[in-house]
Amino acid sequence: MNKPLRNKALAVGLLTAVCGVAFLVAFTFFKKGGYSEKESYVVYAYFDDATGLTWKSRVEIAGIQVGEVEAVTLAGGRARLDLRIKRDIPLREDSCVTKRFPSTLLPDAVLEATLGTTGALLRDLPAKDREVKCVREAASVAKLLESVSKITVDLQTVSAGLADTVTGTRGSVRQIIENLASISRNLDNAVQENSRTVARILDNTQAVTADLRYVTNNDRDKYMAIAKNLQDASAELKQVLASVQTILGTNGHPGAPGAAPAGAEPGTAPEPAQAQASQEQMKGVAQAIAKVNDSLENVKKISGTVSQGEGVAGKLLVDERLGRKVGSALEGASDYVDRLSKLKLEVGMRSEWLLNERGAKTYFGIALMPRPDKYYLLQIISDPRGYSSIVNSTSTTETRDAAGNRIGYQTTLTSTTSTDIQQVLFSLEFAKRYGPATFRIGIIESSGGVGADLHLLEDALKVSVDLYQFSRPDQAVLPRAKLWADYNVFQHVYLTAGSDDFLNAWRAGHYPGGPKFSIGSDVFFGGGIHFTDDDLKTLVGAVGGVAGSAATAH
Repeated sequence: MNKPLRNKALAVGLLTAVCGVAFLVAFTFFKKGGYSEKESYVVYAYFDDATGLTWKSRVEIAGIQVGEVEAVTLAGGRARLDLRIKRDIPLREDSCVTKRFPSTLLPDAVLEATLGTTGALLRDLPAKDREVKCVREAASVAKLLESVSKITVDLQTVSAGLADTVTGTRGSVRQIIENLASISRNLDNAVQENSRTVARILDNTQAVTADLRYVTNNDRDKYMAIAKNLQDASAELKQVLASVQTILGTNGHPGAPGAAPAGAEPGTAPEPAQAQASQEQMKGVAQAIAKVNDSLENVKKISGTVSQGEGVAGKLLVDERLGRKVGSALEGASDYVDRLSKLKLEVGMRSEWLLNERGAKTYFGIALMPRPDKYYLLQIISDPRGYSSIVNSTSTTETRDAAGNRIGYQTTLTSTTSTDIQQVLFSLEFAKRYGPATFRIGIIESSGGVGADLHLLEDALKVSVDLYQFSRPDQAVLPRAKLWADYNVFQHVYLTAGSDDFLNAWRAGHYPGGPKFSIGSDVFFGGGIHFTDDDLKTLVGAVGGVAGSAATAH
């Protein structure tokens, strides 16, 4: 192949490659839409009717395009539209999308969006929560034509009824006009016939007003006398009030006991019986006023003492530091009483049958719960294994040479192992719960230890582990570890099963010249009961009621 042909083939190949790349870019661009994923985000909305909306339909705000329809899918009985919106457009949770038709002749629709004012930004939410819930759908051309046809039918019905009303024989407008004319004629006749009666009524009214004027003119003096009497009565009432005020004041003034009544002529005196009764009443009033004055004086003294900070009440009110101390003390006492009222008590007892040991291990415990997530546990345990201990004793002997002379002393250490076949142990633990897990620490079976509980199935199942007895004086073994599970079969009854001392192999025997021992892994099963203080109150009340009924029956 010569050089011109090679150049031509190379040019054709390059053109083909460029066209292919351009096609791929254009295909990808049109497939994804006019907005890239970096500069936009996707929201979705549900429409009952997606007529006129297709891929790449415009989303506008105030006539400016801010996005486009990325996909239209069927979700149940509605249409789901995925809208790709520019990232700088802050749509919120209360934003709305309205479908409208720019032209009544064209079927294409656009979506008019509003930004919203409240709620979170949709672009900051997860993709599944970016729903535009406010959706408004404009009527389509078909619906408009259907509505227009219905309105046309209604207008035809109304026009037909109106024509029948105007031209008909019953209830027509013509008949109504004729009736109005007849009524106006009858009214005119009635006015003409009763004109004389109306004139007489006006004459009577004029006569009544004339009589009323005559009466007021003739009896004017009487009305003036009535007004004068009212004025005199008010003056006498004023004198009575002045007399009462004088009585409540000092003696010797007008109106005082023994004085002439107010308004009496000078030189007149009341009758002896009336004067004596008046004096007794005045004495009672004076005594009452004196008592009131004494009470007010005492109140004044007490308020002065308190204001000066004297006495307990005065110190509490005046001394701010003492008041704060008293307030703090009352607040602490209230807090203490509140904690006591919230404190709960749980009593429990359980028994475990050890298969290798062939004996029962029994627990009796009390849990004090100041809060639902914290408690203090006190237990007494009867363990068939017992608890081994070593007792060390020393003895000193003299050492002598062959001649019998003392040359020194020799100390001998003796260790004795003791084991109780049935040992009573105790536990004192503090427990704190975090979600489904509870952690415990304290003394476990007369030895320092730790434990944990895992609560499952709404606290119906509890899986527990204890680790204690980190050193044992009789054996070089691992710490004692216990793993078990409790399952509540009833409200206050549960079953238990697990393994005790599972870190060590089972061994049993007798100490040399001493008692027997057992140590190592053992499997157990058993059960237990537990009651709270409220349950115990109910149980005691029920037992007391049954006992009382039985005693009454006997």
